[in-house]
Amino acid sequence: MPDSASVIPRSTLQEEIATRLRAEIVEGFWEPGARLQERILCERYGVSRSPLRETFQILVKEGLLELLPGRGAVVTRPTMTDALENIEVLIALESMSIALACERASDAALAEIESLHEKMRKSVDENKVKNFYKFNNAVHTAIVHASGNSAMIAAHANHQRHITRLQNLSGALQAITADSLAEHDEFVGALLARDADKASEKLRAHLNTTAEKIRLRILESE
Repeated sequence: MPDSASVIPRSTLQEEIATRLRAEIVEGFWEPGARLQERILCERYGVSRSPLRETFQILVKEGLLELLPGRGAVVTRPTMTDALENIEVLIALESMSIALACERASDAALAEIESLHEKMRKSVDENKVKNFYKFNNAVHTAIVHASGNSAMIAAHANHQRHITRLQNLSGALQAITADSLAEHDEFVGALLARDADKASEKLRAHLNTTAEKIRLRILESE
């Protein structure tokens, strides 16, 4: 029998509900301002009200829900300020992460990032915009994970989901541009060469450009 200290605990019911509800909010299934009725969600997820209410508290802390008197749990409505603040945090986190990844990442981790980058490139050749952005986000996430900093990984996941949600809600996914791909080539190439200064500089420049594009796209959609 394995030692009890070595056994990996199962995810709690609240975490499982939170994972599903969070994904549905980020994907835009529940629109901003929507009131989440407990009865409907309990039936949808096959759970009781108690773990559902605890899930609401988790998502309130993440900024995806708010609890309003007389209305209960309501999906938050992202603003331009929310978007820009989240992007600013992502720029700082990812710039630090890629520098750490240059020093700490295993060869296997770098190979995975290179593979994701190539899949992103293939999406360009096939002109599949959604796939491009899926692998684009995967590259950025993998770089943060390669930093080996658990606090940074957790913070990045929270801020990244707000940007992904905004993209899904506003149609902020743009046509693939040559300059964006070239910028990716630069910072991924520097990472693979373990050049921390260049990788951080090139990634920061790319993210600043991306932030401006998202800002303009949101203004257009509004």
